[in-house]
Amino acid sequence: MGLTTIDMPRIDRVVQGPGAVHAIGEELRSRGLSRAYLVTGRSVGSSAHFRDLVDELGDAVAGIYDRVLAHNPVDRVVELIGEARTSGADVLIAVGGGSPIDAAKLAALGVAHGITTTDGLKEFAVVFEYPDTVTIRPLDTTPLPTFAVPTTLSAAEWDGFCGSVDHERDTKDLTAYLELTPQVVFLDPEFAAHTPRDLWAQTGVRALDHAIEIGYAKNAHPYFSALTTGALRLLAANLPRSAKDPHDHEAALNCQIAAWMSIIGVHNVSLGLSHAIGHQLGALGIPHGVTSCIMLPHVMRFLEPVTQEAQARMATTLVEAGVATPGEPAADAMDRLLNDLGVPRRVSDYDIPREKIPTVAKSSMGDIVVRESPRPVDEATITELLATVW
Repeated sequence: MGLTTIDMPRIDRVVQGPGAVHAIGEELRSRGLSRAYLVTGRSVGSSAHFRDLVDELGDAVAGIYDRVLAHNPVDRVVELIGEARTSGADVLIAVGGGSPIDAAKLAALGVAHGITTTDGLKEFAVVFEYPDTVTIRPLDTTPLPTFAVPTTLSAAEWDGFCGSVDHERDTKDLTAYLELTPQVVFLDPEFAAHTPRDLWAQTGVRALDHAIEIGYAKNAHPYFSALTTGALRLLAANLPRSAKDPHDHEAALNCQIAAWMSIIGVHNVSLGLSHAIGHQLGALGIPHGVTSCIMLPHVMRFLEPVTQEAQARMATTLVEAGVATPGEPAADAMDRLLNDLGVPRRVSDYDIPREKIPTVAKSSMGDIVVRESPRPVDEATITELLATVW
């Protein structure tokens, strides 16, 4: 047994419960922050509940960027960085799903480091060569602080990873620094009740994917496995309820807490094959949560020969949550749960030609999280998996 170092999460505070967003103003004041730059997408940014939040924060709002796009195209991120810098922001507040939260993290990095171009942003992306060569540029200075108000279950608020897409290369790049983790997270199921239920369900599956991949990663850790087991149980029991009724705040908060539990160990135990492929499907325009809806059960079956014990525990947990029958394989139970949720299940639903399969397979092998797949993979393996879901 060798020496292991565990990097603990960097979140200072979590404020949870209906109305949690009303604590943002006091949190800013207590930290001496007075120029908050809000980051969101068009759907949330044009909503009445977001405008109410802006009004409540009043003079503390230095500016708003409401043009975040899915998966964060690099040119849009550079635009955000420039506007946040011009505003004189001393804190970024992300309101929305995974893309706005990742965008705020990238802006926190970009403002502090004087990034003005897409090439400058790329300098901070992880460079990975399969199976285990990783290059990450050291930070030059401390990023701006960020707060997060998540409205989906993508769970980007719990770590220092953030993604951006270079459409010229059809590739999703990953930036990874613990220092980019939001300092304060506001879990407000009442605020999140405005999220469309299909998006809520799809990102809930993303959180299930986190729990499963961290649970059977080849470097799995007992501490984080216990958390992911709890996350799997909470999500399986509460996601169907919450997807049907946005006003079931108890179920929604349970899902938010489960998403937190599912990902909190990610800087120590990596995500794996489903996410590696999913990141690159995202570069082609498939929504963040949907990539897990498409890939997860197929990857589980591929990995089952080398993760039998872990998947047996997952199957038992799904039985305890009331969504599986005794003796049913975990992948089959997950397949049925996804069908019951009514989430998309195929790449072809997004009119992406099969000719893109080789590009996705190659890009997936360059994604850092593929290294923790419990079973070795290559481009041919990923090509075969993709062929089953196209």
